[in-house]
Formats: sequence, structure tokens, C-alpha cells
Amino acid sequence: MEVATALTKIGRGPAACEDLAREEAHDLFQRMLDGGVSQVRLGAILMALRWKGETIDEMLGFAESLAEHTVQLDAPHGSRRVAIIPTYASRHSQPNLMPALALRLAQTGVPVLVHGSLGEGRVPPSFDVFKRLGRPTAASLEQALESLALHNLAVVPTHLLAPELDQLLSLRDELGARHVGHLIAKLIDPMPGETLRIICASQPDAIESLHELLLETNAEAILMHAPDGESSASSDRRPRITWLSKGEPNVLYDEEPQGWSPPPLRCDPNDPDAVAALIREMMEGRRATPTPLSNQLAACLLASGHARDLMHARAMVAVGVGMT
Repeated sequence: MEVATALTKIGRGPAACEDLAREEAHDLFQRMLDGGVSQVRLGAILMALRWKGETIDEMLGFAESLAEHTVQLDAPHGSRRVAIIPTYASRHSQPNLMPALALRLAQTGVPVLVHGSLGEGRVPPSFDVFKRLGRPTAASLEQALESLALHNLAVVPTHLLAPELDQLLSLRDELGARHVGHLIAKLIDPMPGETLRIICASQPDAIESLHELLLETNAEAILMHAPDGESSASSDRRPRITWLSKGEPNVLYDEEPQGWSPPPLRCDPNDPDAVAALIREMMEGRRATPTPLSNQLAACLLASGHARDLMHARAMVAVGVGMT
């Protein structure tokens, strides 16, 4: 699809704009990732999509194009499903406990690949937390695979998995806002058919779009709301946690009703040293793990094939099976 034609369709304003067909969206995103679109037109396309709102067909076309630009890796031999965890937030409103989730899963025997970027090779704050917890960012795919084999955990910058997308993400600073690339980045899957993607979003419309897309593509995924769009449950209130499998949604936990909530975690959410110290206390048993995070961990153990049912998964979390 010609870029000018696409801009004409999506850029006419909310009353007159038109949606792209799935094939048109795929072709447009291909051009965007391949570098065949000028920076000016890239910015115009991304902002027009943001104002218009992406349809499910557009999202499917974008996701298919991204899959064609994603490096394919071999899953660890003998593993069940590899947990794929995205992290793309630049700042946090509460401590990001995603590294705790990843470390707990890895300790239980679930291979975990965390990916993220702020664009142009810049890593998100959560990577700094991992580094302070002894899991530095992989400098190459070979290093990532080695870490996955040795520690069940690899922390991988997006430019190693989808370098063209990483360039697109760098436009956030110039545009002053997130764009569809950040939502599509959550769908990166370097081991198709071998993974459980743990996908979260902070906006209800994004959750709805992701839910429909993941069902349409028969994806294996855990989907839920999370503060700042990070991939871990809020520490004070559990969201609805849904396991999407073989085209069917399975609600493993309902959203907790509003009411009493535990005291907030006292920690500067944007200080990696403070967040790492908080997580270390949880990992060492000197601080209780928030119940919503324990519930998310149980859901991931079930969906990744490491537990027979949810009761078994909850028991594994309660007694710390495999967690040292």
C-alpha cells in the first residue's frame, strides 16, 4: 500500500477517516519497519493512528508484519513453555515488581525471556533493576541463550530481537507520546509455538484490543491490567487475570472488589537501587510477596504447563516449590 494513500485514509480526522484492511495494515507496517517511510510521514502515520484508534484488523496486520521482522530462537531443550515478558515503561507510578515475577518463575523451572527498550538501544529502568539483582542485560543473542540455559532467565534488549521496531520506538521522544509500536512490541515472540506471553496494559481499550487479537491468533498468553503497562500485577489490588489458550479465554482470577487494600509499598518506584532492595527482601523471605503478585505467579505456572491445575499452582507458590 502506498504511504500517501494510507495517510489519506487514516488522517482525515475522526469524522471522515477510514480504517485499513488487514492486508493494507500489514503492507504499511512492512514499509515502516523496512525504512521506506520518511521520518515526517512516520510521525504523521503514528499520530493519525493514535487519534483514530487502531482496529483489530489493523492490529492483526501490524502483528503479522512484526513477526516477519522478529529473530527466531530455539527454545531450551526439554522445557515446557518459555515465559515471554515485555517491559517498555520509562517511568513508574509504583514499584515495578516484574523482575520479582521473572525471578520467581525462573527459580521454579520456567524459562523466562524479558525484552524491552526505550528506542535507539536504550534500555528501560527494569533492566537496571535486573542488573542490581545479578541478571545483567544480554549483549548478544548468544549471551541471551546462554543465560536462558544456565539461569532460566535472559534479559534481552529489543534491538537484538526486532531491530527495525526498536528504531520505530525511538520516535516516542520526538512525538511526545506513545504510539502503536509500543502496543505491538508487547506481542514479540521469538519462539513461536513454544511460549507463554505475559501481556499487560494500563488502558481498558488496549486490554480489549489485545484480548481480541490474542484470541484471533490462538495465542498462549496471560492478559491483565497493570499499572504503567508493566507486566506485573499491582501490589495493592489484583486485576482480572485471564489465560488465553487455543482461542478460548479462561478467567483464572476475577478482579478484586474495591475496598480495603494493604498499605502501599514504601519505595521510590523510579529508583532502581530501592526497587532492587525491595525485591531482594521478597526473594529472601524478609518481606511478604504481595498477594496479587502471588496470584499472577500461580496463573503463569499453570499456563506454562508447570502445574496440573490452579490449586496445584497455588500450592507451589505457597510452599515455594523450586524456589531457592
